[in-house]
Amino acid sequence: MTIITVVTAVFGILGLLATGLGIQRISKDPRRIAAYSYTIIGTGATLLSAGLLLYLLADWPILLAITLGASLLAIGLGTAVGYPLLVGFLLWAGITTLRRESRSLGNMLSLLAGLALFFLPTALAVIEPAELVRDDLAYELQYGTYTAVLLLITYTASCFAAFIIASLAYRWRKPKLPSSAIIILGAGLINGKVPPLLASRLKRGITARHDDADEPVIITSGGKGDDEPVAEGVAMRDYVIEHGVAPEHVIAEDQSTNTEENLQFSRKLLPDASAPVTVVTSSYHVFRAALLTRQLGLRAHVVGAPTAWYYLPSAIIREFIAVMRDHLKIHLVAALGILVLTIAFTAWIVPAMVIP
Repeated sequence: MTIITVVTAVFGILGLLATGLGIQRISKDPRRIAAYSYTIIGTGATLLSAGLLLYLLADWPILLAITLGASLLAIGLGTAVGYPLLVGFLLWAGITTLRRESRSLGNMLSLLAGLALFFLPTALAVIEPAELVRDDLAYELQYGTYTAVLLLITYTASCFAAFIIASLAYRWRKPKLPSSAIIILGAGLINGKVPPLLASRLKRGITARHDDADEPVIITSGGKGDDEPVAEGVAMRDYVIEHGVAPEHVIAEDQSTNTEENLQFSRKLLPDASAPVTVVTSSYHVFRAALLTRQLGLRAHVVGAPTAWYYLPSAIIREFIAVMRDHLKIHLVAALGILVLTIAFTAWIVPAMVIP
């Protein structure tokens, strides 16, 4: 047995352990993004090691050819087909959002992302170092910059993929316990009226109450904005009552100004702050709200209301940026590590590639 085989086997075992740890943590509490990261990275490492071990031990050249062929085909299709489709969808969603919604920076994120991805290949081509390697400071700076940009893009894309996978996996889970209350998060009023986005949350909250074994009380949560004639929580409560829920089963929380306060102030209205609750928000906001409920110590399961397709990309990007911001120290350390490794790698590899 060669050293390469042993190292590959150890790598696979570590990947398997990481997968097991991630699954165990997800089972215990699915509101941990790190647990999903362990599972994704561990599964990838395990599958990669298994493929390499099978090739090394079986010594089948055909296996390597099939694996490389399938990988190249997947990369080629993703680049030639998937990338343009993604860019086109983001641009369509961004333009549609600006036509139908307010022209805020948050609503422009899909359009900005589409434009960034459209110009990214050209930008990378501009800073790509020449094929003829030179052992001088200017070339090393260009090579290091290009490598660092690629690695930072890859890191950000990996974080985004982990966020999407974790969000989808969490949404597929079902609540295990009856809820003591249904907390519906506010989303802003228009001229004092409940707009479609907020109405979707309220309808989802009514459905969640009917589906719950105990038909719990509904707490409509949202304070009064400077441009609103009435508090969101009050308008939401009226809407829920108009749609068939008895007034004695609806409580309005009307002091909060953000999601964290929605949850904190709503918890004060619960008979038992430690009892399980269901939190209702929009589909794009589910996982971040779930992370926040864990941070606040709530025994909560978060469910999402449907969101228009054109609005989803900007909303998801906004949520991803918020999650990255919430874990800013970790990502700054990772970025610093990438830069340090890039400097060390560039200082070593460029002189080694120079043709005598």
